[in-house]
This record gives sequence, structure tokens and C-alpha cells, in this order.
Amino acid sequence: MIDGFLFAKQGLFLVPSVAFRDHSSTSNSLSSDWILYNQGWYYEENPVQTLLMEKTLELIVQKDLDRNRIKMFTAEGKKRQDVCIDGLNREMCARTDDVGRIKNTFIMTNQEIELFRQPGGNGGKVLFQVSVPNRNLYATGEIYLCDDHGITFISDIDDTIKITQVTSSIQTLINTFSGEFKPVSGMADIYRYWERKYNATFAYLTASPDQLYPFLKEFFDREHFPSGSAHMRHFTWLDVNFITFFMSSNYIKKKTETLLMFLQNTKHRLFILIGDIFQKDPDIYASIYAQYPNRIARIFIRKYKNDNDGQQRLETIFKDIPRTKWATFETGDDLPKDIFM
Repeated sequence: MIDGFLFAKQGLFLVPSVAFRDHSSTSNSLSSDWILYNQGWYYEENPVQTLLMEKTLELIVQKDLDRNRIKMFTAEGKKRQDVCIDGLNREMCARTDDVGRIKNTFIMTNQEIELFRQPGGNGGKVLFQVSVPNRNLYATGEIYLCDDHGITFISDIDDTIKITQVTSSIQTLINTFSGEFKPVSGMADIYRYWERKYNATFAYLTASPDQLYPFLKEFFDREHFPSGSAHMRHFTWLDVNFITFFMSSNYIKKKTETLLMFLQNTKHRLFILIGDIFQKDPDIYASIYAQYPNRIARIFIRKYKNDNDGQQRLETIFKDIPRTKWATFETGDDLPKDIFM
């Protein structure tokens, strides 16, 4: 699918999303309806802006950059356009927003879900298709089922499982727009182990823009990370520039809202939060833990082993969290195989 849409003048992609039980229903939890979240982007490429941005960034970083990635950031969203959801038991349509994003929810009964449930994410998933009317343009979507019971690992991406070096503007640009994405050693192995051991679901929560999702999917597949939903922001040129977007406080609000969405829509599910010290993950996770101490099983924060100042910062931020509930790591080999020991 990636090669197919990256070279088209117009493109469409979907970001894996999530579904929760509809708790407003009067039926019991095992037969209640599901609320499914759909997310993606419908856009049109701008070749002139792509070339200008490519040459500008290459002057800054002094490296050749990947034009396919750059073109996603110079593309313009197709605002207020109809898209249709196909492949389920009924057709539904939605309309893109002012920047071309697809953001809608729809409800399916539990019986309908069971008809379309497929293996994936250890909770199952629903596959569907979104198409643009009167155009040969479509994309396949995945929605992962997150029921009231079970365990979910919610993981940051940049500098938690993928090396981005967000504390350096130049390195962020290079690691985003040049070469293959590089994994943090051992993270895919421990995630797959946890997925099997706990029959867990995974969700990836990141400050990265959703324009990067097609390339992140290549990274997830190549490194064999567990599949799961992805929760990202959308970059527009109102965000001033790419680096400002990465470092803006807006992502704190977005990450907090997404974590609350998971907690408020599942009654008894436990969560393990995994992030890094290089942005505000510790502050966000401490705030969430204060609200849901019995639902947050563990917190893991990536930092460098010789970062004593960072350790002191964490001791301060997590002062009200039992020391048995949080730990630091540098690579996946530092993480425990048994979360509850």
C-alpha cells in the first residue's frame, strides 16, 4: 500500500485505532455494543513545496534526505471531503476535517464484531476499508478491540523504542528524514515476550506527527514489534516548524487525553506505561498515576545509565509513587520479564 499511494497525486492512509465497549448501553458487558474509532488522512501532494523543503533541509543537515517522507509534510489535506467505510455489514460515510483528517466514531453490536473479528493484538481486531467516492483511492484500516479486562502496554515511540534524539534539532531531522529508522536495542524482543506472557494488547502513543505513520509501520514490521493502535498528532504549518512541533507543550495535552480515553473506557483493565526521560513522559505518567493508582501496574522510563541528574529528576517527579511501581532502563535487556515481581 505504501508504494501505491506515495507516488499518487492524491493519497489516503489510515492509522490503526481502537474500540471500547459502549458503557452507556444497558446490556451486560459481554454483549454490549462497541464504539470504534477511525483515524487517517486524505491529502494531495505538492511537488514544488516538496522540492523546496528537501533542498532547504539538506542545506541544514548536510545529508541527503528521503523525498517520500518530506512529501508527506508538504502535502495539503483534502478538507471537507466525503469518504466511505466499506467491507463491514453496512456502508457508512464520514467527512474529513479542515486539514483533511479522518476522525469519526461508529458503533457496532457485539454480534457484528464477532462476525468480523480477526486475530491481532491478542484482543482481536476488525479490518475495514475507507474509499473516496468516484476515485480509485482506498486504504485498509485496523481497529484493535480493547475490552474491560486484560492488560495493555502503552508505549511512547521516539527515544523509547526508536532512536530520534529529540534533544537535538539536527539529529531529530536526520533521524526522521534520512535512512532507516533505528530501534532501541532489545525493545521489540521484550514487547513480543510480554505480548505472549500476558496475552496483552499494545498501543503506541507518541508526539510524532501522523504523516510519519506509513514509515513507522515499515519500522514496526521490520523490527517485529507487536501490532496495535497508534495515537499521534497531525502536523500543519500553523505549528511554525517541525522542531517546534516536536517540542511544543501541545503533545502533553494530547498524550494525557489519550491515556484518559483508555482508562475511562475500560473498567478493570491494567496498564503498563513505557516512555523516556527526554521529553515529558514522566510528568504525564505521574499525573495519570495520581488519578488511577490501582489501574497503572508499572511505569518504565528510558534514560542513560550515567544520567544522575535525570535520576534525581525522576525521584522528584515520582515521589508519591511507590518505588516498586516504577523503574528505569536503557535497552530492552534492562526490562523485567515478569512485570509483577
